[in-house]
Amino acid sequence: MKQQFFPPASLLRVISFNRFVRGILQGFMLARFLPDAHRLGWSMAFAGILLSASLLTDFCLTLLIGHQSDRRSPAVLLMAGESCSLGAGLLFLLFPDPFFLGLAILMAGAGQRSNGSPGPWAPAEQAILSRYGSRKNPFSVFSHNTSWGLWGMGAGAAFGAMHLWQAPSHPLETFRFAMSGLVATSLLNLAVLSSHRREDLPSMPAPVQGETGFLSVREKTNLTAMVFSNIFYGLSIGLADAMIAYWFVLKFKATPDHISFLLALSFLFSGVVAWFLGQVKKKRVATVYVFLQMAGLAGMAFLPSSATIVAAGSLYTLRMASVRATGGIRQALATQSVRPERSGWAAGLHFASLHLLQVAGPALTGYFWEKHRTGAPLLLAVACMAASFLFTIFLYARTVLKRTPSTGDIPGVQNHPHRVTSFETRRSEDASHRF
Repeated sequence: MKQQFFPPASLLRVISFNRFVRGILQGFMLARFLPDAHRLGWSMAFAGILLSASLLTDFCLTLLIGHQSDRRSPAVLLMAGESCSLGAGLLFLLFPDPFFLGLAILMAGAGQRSNGSPGPWAPAEQAILSRYGSRKNPFSVFSHNTSWGLWGMGAGAAFGAMHLWQAPSHPLETFRFAMSGLVATSLLNLAVLSSHRREDLPSMPAPVQGETGFLSVREKTNLTAMVFSNIFYGLSIGLADAMIAYWFVLKFKATPDHISFLLALSFLFSGVVAWFLGQVKKKRVATVYVFLQMAGLAGMAFLPSSATIVAAGSLYTLRMASVRATGGIRQALATQSVRPERSGWAAGLHFASLHLLQVAGPALTGYFWEKHRTGAPLLLAVACMAASFLFTIFLYARTVLKRTPSTGDIPGVQNHPHRVTSFETRRSEDASHRF
């Protein structure tokens, strides 16, 4: 019998373990990539363009993987993603120079992926979570998974703070260490994923006879609201978060170890908040989400005027918790906005729309900084986050407060008295779910 790391019933543990392991490397790279790229002699504009190109690559792949997640095994797609990351790391280790470092960053998203996310293969992960957690509170399932990725990032960023103790003679040594970690974590995740039998994966629910694959009017409206929310949200992340480590260098002349320590605290705190969100009852989720978004908006608005690095770190921690810790809530809303058999496509559209304008964020930030306007990208990020917040509230009201759609607007399907959709039959206690 094939030996397994986890029993068949613990598929969520496999996914969360993958997130934690990826998060370790992502936290290290997010904290160290830009400061060490600066030591390598890369300009702010060039670093921003490289991160934007990496985001553009992820955007294109996300649409493809989202489309395939409803048609192929999500576990196999996740293994394909780990194989690509493995190849990217090996490429740089074989040819350790800046050109192949840039190529590896494009392939593996090093320095810009976060939360332990598998990047463009995230729709496959979300498809598994949406199927496995269909009988549970979806906000709990997704938030707990997010928390493990954030804790991994906290551990990786903390290690980044200690790595300078080794005093590498050249920043390429740091990148060589990081790419070795990328190879190791990808191999570990491949081993864990392959140890889980494919037949243990929850199957897709059978569609009702006569139902077509077309989206209903209600589903299209939900997805439109999600896309607009994510476009503004992604631009906010691209403007502020992708290059925040560089901002600490410009504003306070901070060293990589100081930046890594501050980011480690932010990631760990966000992980705790994400875990807390996983414990919150469904009817309380909206209230907590609103509170976190308000705190994040305030933190980002006051960040440019912060006088000390400690104050800046505290304000950015508020921003980090509001953006990263609530990622599970946004992912759950995406999969709840359509029928279960379309969850992979919804997840793909969710991540692709997040990347759409996020692609332009780092390059735009680099341009502002070259013009010595270091606070402008952060204030623009505040405006984008506020716009996204309004669309998210609208989507929550449609997918959670009104979860019983009419199937009459689905082409080829009449109202079916026994139809159970991804919105599920609205329980009596849902009547009290109000803001």
